[in-house]
Amino acid sequence: MAIGKKSLLATSLLSTVVLSGCGGGGGSSATLSPFTSWGSIQRNSSVTVEGISQSGTYTYNSGTDRITGRTLGASTTGASYTATYDSNGNATAVTLTPAGASPIQWSRSAGDTFGVLIIDNDVYAVISADGTRYALAANPFGYGWNYQTFGVWSTRAGTGSGTYGDMSVGSATQGSSIPTSGTATFSGYSGGRYVNSSGQYFFTSSSMSAATDFAARTVTFTTTNSQVTADLLNVSANSNLNMSGNLTYSAATNLITGNVSTTGGLTGTVNARFYGPTAQEIGGTFAVDSGGGLEGYIGAFGGRR
Repeated sequence: MAIGKKSLLATSLLSTVVLSGCGGGGGSSATLSPFTSWGSIQRNSSVTVEGISQSGTYTYNSGTDRITGRTLGASTTGASYTATYDSNGNATAVTLTPAGASPIQWSRSAGDTFGVLIIDNDVYAVISADGTRYALAANPFGYGWNYQTFGVWSTRAGTGSGTYGDMSVGSATQGSSIPTSGTATFSGYSGGRYVNSSGQYFFTSSSMSAATDFAARTVTFTTTNSQVTADLLNVSANSNLNMSGNLTYSAATNLITGNVSTTGGLTGTVNARFYGPTAQEIGGTFAVDSGGGLEGYIGAFGGRR
């Protein structure tokens, strides 16, 4: 949710370009539609990638540097990520449009910062010039993904209230193209935001596994090696945030859902999709909480088989 009074996110960025490494040379200024893969993005172009998201609101006490309240809506389709790339393949403008919510925009021309995190160069970061809007996203090239990625975002950071959320975007597999036999294990990563019962807030990361039985249409979802950081510089383990649960989906339908719980007793849901022509990758969002009170953990994930 909020960034602290000293705008720690801004001091945690490297001065390197974000979302570079687009495929192809030259290219044209035409928008690529529909999105098919990260490797197909041309230089001097724009792209819009559809996905799923969940978002909510928070209140924040700047004097104590604590979250004081939060709400969260359901995960739903209809989200999108849009980026414009220059002749070097670097993003010059980014827009996140959460499902059912207003777009959130960043651009180099407005003085916004595009970079990567010191603690993990495979995590892209953008922050507005006034420090109140930020987003973190997994670099699909760094993780070997070609069809999807995920991220988290917040607005009005460091002020008395704002919005926050997470997003999974990519080229969703057609329901009829999902395999109907065999098994596969998708391995990858997750990232999110955690607020404890006293209102302290943390960025999170973990390893993700999704063991899938295509014949039974079941997915065993787990996260391990969960870590938290309050300042994007110092990281510590938090095994209480490790998560597990059983997900299912209907025949020829690319919507994977189910209940999950953490080792620390938080419970909630996962919403996910297969990505790629024949379900080469998986991605989605999750949200768990204590069933009341302030504590809660949201995020998104991605992986490949």
